[in-house]
Amino acid sequence: MANSGHASFATTHWTLVLAAAGGAAGAVSPSLVSADERARALAALCRTYWPPLYVHARRRQLSPADAEDAVQGFFARLLRLESLADVDRERGRFRAFLLGSFNHYLADRRDHDRAEKRGAHLLVPLNPQATERAFANAPAGDLSPDVAFDRAWAVALLDRVTARLREEHVAAGRARLFGALSPCLAGRRQDAPHAAIAAQLGLSGPAVRVALHRLRQRYRHILREEIAQTVACDRDVDDELRLLLAALSQ
Repeated sequence: MANSGHASFATTHWTLVLAAAGGAAGAVSPSLVSADERARALAALCRTYWPPLYVHARRRQLSPADAEDAVQGFFARLLRLESLADVDRERGRFRAFLLGSFNHYLADRRDHDRAEKRGAHLLVPLNPQATERAFANAPAGDLSPDVAFDRAWAVALLDRVTARLREEHVAAGRARLFGALSPCLAGRRQDAPHAAIAAQLGLSGPAVRVALHRLRQRYRHILREEIAQTVACDRDVDDELRLLLAALSQ
């Protein structure tokens, strides 16, 4: 989402949740936001960004089964909107709120999390098997649990951006173009062989360069939109973007 002013954030997922806690003054009136709307907005955020919690739990030496239990139990509590009192302290950033709330939950989970998880009706589908495979294949290094969380968050964010961009191209009948150009996104291939791509697509070299420029522009636009869904105001987007790019370099 472009920097078009604070009002543009009034309908993002996170500002709907913040409104319920009084943490986004002026964005949305709490009286205009129903509990169902808040729950759906929170679930939409969690649906994309739960894998970093699983990675964080695994880096804290929880087993795969215990990490899954912890995330499930945490969401069972969170989606009942019981943790919103902490939002203001975390400065309105969903990433900071989620990690802080999860760490608090892990410290307090031993007596009740399994029972809480079992009967929960969750709005967030989890795929811990795929996330565990990614965790096992990632370079372990010496990342702390919190740094591992930020890095996994950044990966989930970029995956979401790429998925949206792919969906747009498929819907427009341009899946082949996206497949050829997507490896050039986000610095994954800086010196793209434009001539080879042009021959593959039956386009001229200049046409490929224009298409790639437009693809990167749209990628950056969607990236900002996705970040905007997780912060309270437009001035936080650039800061959050810098922090997440730094996390990817860890």
